Amino acid sequence: MGLFYILEFGGQHTDLISSRLESLGHSVMEVTSDTPYRKMKGASGIILSGGPKSVYDADAYHIDPEILRSPIPVLGICYGFQTIAKSKGARVFPGNREYGGTVQKIIKQHPIFEGMPEESIVWMNHGDSVDGVDEKHVLARTDKNISAIAFGKKKVAVQFHPELTHTEYGTQILRNFAEVICGAKPSALQSTNLDIAVYATNAINEIKSAVGNGTAGVYVSGGVDSTVALQLARKAGVPVTAIHLDMGVERKDEADRVSRLLLDVTGQEISVHNYSDRLIEALKGKTDPEDKRKTFQQLYRQTFDELYQELISEHHERGITFVQGTLATDRRESGKEASKKNGPDMHTVATIKTHHNVQSDDSGRSTVEPLRYLSKDGVRKLARYLGLPESIAGRPPFPGPGLVVRMVTGIHPYEERLARNARDIAGKYDLDGYVLPIKTVGLKGDGRAFEHLALVEGKKNWDAITRAQKLLAEELPISRTVYLHESWTKNGFEPSQFANVTRGLEFNRQNISLLQEATEIAENTFEKNHITYSQMPVVLFPGPSRPLIAIRDVHSVDFRSVRPLKKPEEVPWEVCDNIAHNILRNPVINSYGGVDAVVYDASSKPAATTEWE
Repeated sequence: MGLFYILEFGGQHTDLISSRLESLGHSVMEVTSDTPYRKMKGASGIILSGGPKSVYDADAYHIDPEILRSPIPVLGICYGFQTIAKSKGARVFPGNREYGGTVQKIIKQHPIFEGMPEESIVWMNHGDSVDGVDEKHVLARTDKNISAIAFGKKKVAVQFHPELTHTEYGTQILRNFAEVICGAKPSALQSTNLDIAVYATNAINEIKSAVGNGTAGVYVSGGVDSTVALQLARKAGVPVTAIHLDMGVERKDEADRVSRLLLDVTGQEISVHNYSDRLIEALKGKTDPEDKRKTFQQLYRQTFDELYQELISEHHERGITFVQGTLATDRRESGKEASKKNGPDMHTVATIKTHHNVQSDDSGRSTVEPLRYLSKDGVRKLARYLGLPESIAGRPPFPGPGLVVRMVTGIHPYEERLARNARDIAGKYDLDGYVLPIKTVGLKGDGRAFEHLALVEGKKNWDAITRAQKLLAEELPISRTVYLHESWTKNGFEPSQFANVTRGLEFNRQNISLLQEATEIAENTFEKNHITYSQMPVVLFPGPSRPLIAIRDVHSVDFRSVRPLKKPEEVPWEVCDNIAHNILRNPVINSYGGVDAVVYDASSKPAATTEWE
């Protein structure tokens, strides 16, 4: 079994590199980027991870030069690729950005690409690029950039992310590095059901130890993460109090459904507390996505504290420890390194969006996070191992803040030059392009982006639509693009009317109810047509006279990378038509004021996050 040291540069996916290598039967140590080579005892190989900085920044992360002079194999990924290239005299420069799925062509054989075809899809997320590398060291290219280099057999680097599941041969690349280049022999104990059993046992023991003679408190949403946390607490054999916070921003009638379902599945009574009035009042006038998330987080913690005090009073002799369903993904996006780590947070990770269930270190409450080492795919495996039904284990996630992050309340004027450039790019694909006075959250180069939304209109050609989306994200300050077909409108709506938008949406019960109805229509239509999806945010955003609805149906394994479902291969255009027409004509939605159009989000992650906010 090999031992691999991964240097932390603050990337969003560093822990995924660890998980992939461990699933291949190897041991991993995550260490800070300045760790001296002499301290990497017994290393089979060293991996330089991605990160949000540029290697030419004054505060760039540097490595011990002995690492690249050593006989130990080294793999650089993204920022690590640029670090190695710079050390060899290449030029690293801002530009030639690439985000999401990109075709790579291998031009020189190397053990890192053993068993791979000449062309494949790799997943990119970089704003800096490399040139000035001697051609004898170039292994692969995309249509824009050098994508892989090597200096002999043992020093190799890739600009893309092999740890992401959407990189077609990503696992093969990591296996080639570990076993072919480093010569490491995998352990027989890989990521099988036995590993899940071990993880479950460790998590149960951790809960037992943390709760002691007290009571476990579990906040349950009905989703897989919190339900797994609940089931682990029950398996730990400690007294459990389960609480559902109805903040008024869930799916329609969700609180009743959750109470009935979890009682049936786990035998646990659920205590429901309604705080919807308080949340709606707190969000009045809020337009910035991070401000809205933090407001939700603050209210969540406030209610958490109130209920905590109630439970402390109720269980004062025993004490109470909260068991939370926080994932590694939640921690990373909230700016926390701490998933699988060997020390305290070093504050290298950029905050993409604040997750309400990531506690501050000084919260003063007794909490345990048994799922903090897992991404969504790992939690689903654990759910199935624990015997939870597929209706829970495979249920598409719904964010904790719910419709708070699915209702765009602010507007942001744009410059005419940006609109002109967007029109030009869309025109290359026979589409009409528009920039909207709306911004959404994105992920570019492992850092947070907050950029304008683009809209393209034209024939139903998904390949052209997604190519336009990719180029818009790479060439302009645009993270997200939606597609509109002329039949998905009413009341004479045209995209050019967005120039007349002067105010955002109000976060109120009417808009919440409208969005809940639209969400139900979209989810029920997909279910009726037996369409599989990983998640489907339905978003309400401002229009010239009435709002618009956006459908973001995506495929993902762990939500570290995301792609929209392909039309018509995965979602027939007729289904898209039905959803749009049913939303536009729905009498309940129209009783709340109605919408003028329905669009489909064509964006990948990166450059767009799964949720708009």
